[in-house]
Amino acid sequence: MRTVVTPLAEIDSPALVVDLDVMEANLASMAALTGAHGIDLWPNIKGHKIPALAWRQLRAGAAGVTCQKLAEAEVMVDAGVADVLVAVQVIGAYKVERLRRLARRARLITVVDSWEGAQAISDSFARSDQKIEAFLEIDIGYHRCGVSAADALGLARRISELSGLKLVGVMGYEGHLYDLKGEAAVLAEARRSYDLLVGVSDSLQSAGIDAPRVSVGASSGVEAAVEVTGITEVRAGSYLMNDRSQIAMGSADTARCAATILATVISVPAATRAVIDAGAKALTATAISGIDGYGTLVGHDEAVLERLSDEHGMIATTGRNRFRVGDRVQVIPNSHTVVFNQFAVVYMVRKGEVEAVLPVAARGMMQ
Repeated sequence: MRTVVTPLAEIDSPALVVDLDVMEANLASMAALTGAHGIDLWPNIKGHKIPALAWRQLRAGAAGVTCQKLAEAEVMVDAGVADVLVAVQVIGAYKVERLRRLARRARLITVVDSWEGAQAISDSFARSDQKIEAFLEIDIGYHRCGVSAADALGLARRISELSGLKLVGVMGYEGHLYDLKGEAAVLAEARRSYDLLVGVSDSLQSAGIDAPRVSVGASSGVEAAVEVTGITEVRAGSYLMNDRSQIAMGSADTARCAATILATVISVPAATRAVIDAGAKALTATAISGIDGYGTLVGHDEAVLERLSDEHGMIATTGRNRFRVGDRVQVIPNSHTVVFNQFAVVYMVRKGEVEAVLPVAARGMMQ
């Protein structure tokens, strides 16, 4: 981390900026919520990819960190993080070997949802007299990865006999919550999903399979997760920064969005249009169903960030065009997780002053 004291006004654009006061409040709020209910927090670092921020989460009480890619996990372990969940199926001999080598340097947990995947990992670890802990991923409604609830017990029985892999629990990802709008709908569906996952865990326990951990993922569902008996840990990550998607789901508001893109108005070619120097390469083309635009223009309710090209963002205005060439604007992105992967550094700002510049160390780590 490079310590600096620079006015935000002197930072060139487009730039990724994090408001430290907002981020720290989000950090403390989640730590307090999960801690009060005795639930372990394993924050997913894919939303920021920065070891220094992972360490802040750990110092605030997190039990470990979750990585969505093996390459991200390698970056975190290189930074001294000792407890890491690799929350993606590690498939293929080369990746399994990387996982095995990394497990000699840190306490790793991985995830499986097939016999083929579990057996390959177990065989590799057993040959080296190692054993790795693993969650069995259950499809709880997102229909991405995960074995069905009906098939979970049969697969868990087979996996529990493996010598190089120890089944420690079940996990699910409730990504389908992103398709919903409003806190009530999101929390109701989260509870349904969590009840399903806990039911699978109970069936494994009843069958004598000692795998008591139950892990869920989405920040928008944490308020429900802490109230569901049987949930032991959450992998929430978006809570640290928040974005327009979290606002749409009712789990955050504008004041809790710590990450914004600082951009400059470079053209005002028409009475109803302005153009900024932040396009798809700085923001993201991710759309939110039922909501216009590609980000919230802070302080400009009359404007919509209507279109993106690679390097330009086109703003549509209603009424009087308040934008002038040279103006600086801040944009809350639709998805901050994509944005962090697109910037080399992040400016950490408090009350208009840059306190630090952090490299996004795991940026581009997709393997």
